[in-house]
Amino acid sequence: MKYLAINLGPIIKTFSMARKPKEFWAASYMFSYLMECILAHLQKEKNSLELISPAYEKENKEKKGNEENPLVGVGLYPDRAFYVVKQEIDINSLLEDALKSFAEDIVLDVDVARNFFRIMTVCQEYPSSSEAMAGLNKALDILELNQVAWDSDTFDAILKYLRKANTNLPLYKIAFNKDYYSIGTLEEIARANAKQIDYSYQRYVCIVQADGDCMGKIVSSKQMDGKLNDFSSRLIAFGNDACQRIKAFGGLPIYAGGDDLLFIAPVCGTDDKNILELIGEIDGKYQKDIQRYVDQLKVEAKIDEGGKTKTVPVHTSMSYGISIIYCKYPLYEAWEIARNMLLSNAKQVPEKNAIAINLRKNSGSDFEVVMSKSLQIHYNLDDLIRFTPKESFVSAVAHKIRANEQLLGVLPKEEPFENLDKRLNAFYEKIVDVAAKSEDETTYLLKTKDTFEFIYKDYFIEKKRKAEEAKENKKEYREATIEEDMKSIISTFFSVLRIAKFIKGEEVKDE
Repeated sequence: MKYLAINLGPIIKTFSMARKPKEFWAASYMFSYLMECILAHLQKEKNSLELISPAYEKENKEKKGNEENPLVGVGLYPDRAFYVVKQEIDINSLLEDALKSFAEDIVLDVDVARNFFRIMTVCQEYPSSSEAMAGLNKALDILELNQVAWDSDTFDAILKYLRKANTNLPLYKIAFNKDYYSIGTLEEIARANAKQIDYSYQRYVCIVQADGDCMGKIVSSKQMDGKLNDFSSRLIAFGNDACQRIKAFGGLPIYAGGDDLLFIAPVCGTDDKNILELIGEIDGKYQKDIQRYVDQLKVEAKIDEGGKTKTVPVHTSMSYGISIIYCKYPLYEAWEIARNMLLSNAKQVPEKNAIAINLRKNSGSDFEVVMSKSLQIHYNLDDLIRFTPKESFVSAVAHKIRANEQLLGVLPKEEPFENLDKRLNAFYEKIVDVAAKSEDETTYLLKTKDTFEFIYKDYFIEKKRKAEEAKENKKEYREATIEEDMKSIISTFFSVLRIAKFIKGEEVKDE
């Protein structure tokens, strides 16, 4: 059986041109609408092509003028599409027609569109759709590596087009059925409709990039044969729900196609929730609707273990990269941080299912936390936010820990970490010795101890795992010194305290 894959670009290059949320939204929506035009044109060729993914719902076009539709104005379609080729067809001619229709709809010169947008295709034979998805995705990954240089006129034309987002961008008519649509600035999103600024977080925004885990294994599994279109529809429904929650929170959904989410949001929303609580809600919906569906299908994948092939069950979860930045920080750079936190941090956690946060203060301070959602530190951070007391108390605890780095370095470093809990209790009682004057401060102290203990244990367990993995794969591995170990542990601990305090609310003068 012959299969066709289509891939769009250059997404990252286009995002790099955006300075404001309006332009960022426009850069994303252009690609979603280009894919929509391609799907619409290829749908006319049902005798020759059978759509596998993504699910294409023609009626979405008719809903775009309805303000109550949570998907209004949100990019729904991913940058890749897959088809079964039932009989030979001139795909290049169809794609050219789709591109012309796209350019005409968004009022962009056809030559500019043709020169700028990359529509890459791969057509190959495979025995099944699961094998096709695996093979075609790898082929598209290779195609994406081929860089294309644009002439200055083409680049300038796209840049000029995105700048129209501040006036009467034609995309508004397509997305919202309006000549102009008001999209808030970063400053407006950060304030979340507050009349005055009481806390420093009201000058900051979150750029959130989220991605479903193990999706490559899932869509290329035998259990998904014949079910990919239905699976895609479920992902669109999940995106629908996520957009409702993001908008209710005071955020701006940029993209909600497939298993990917991209949005801008305040640190604390209009509904008195913070960004981690919003992510918790989105995550719960993903577990209920997507994770449960995958588990019911009993999806499996083959892995290599010690030179032998082994079949294992595949589960999915959602991982998040969060960049919290000052509202005047360059938007594209903030998105790059969020992407890096997702791909280079959250996605590198064993079993994934993680959140990676980078808080970049206007003062220049930088704090990072990477945590698995299945481990205790995730819940400890929620508790620390809830019970974080005044600034001076937080600083006192952090100072005591940092000032006793060498003393903490004598704690046990291997499982089962014998008497670690007792020794930390003694350390807090005799050394930290910060006088708690309220019930919240007492609870906070206990939570900081629990958090330090977890970070400490997790660090040395992960250190041992990496050393064993390097030995097994015969790779060079440099073991950190005790001093390096403790600096890393205390740095992570300090970042957790600072991020918790920031989300709870620092007075502007404390920033």
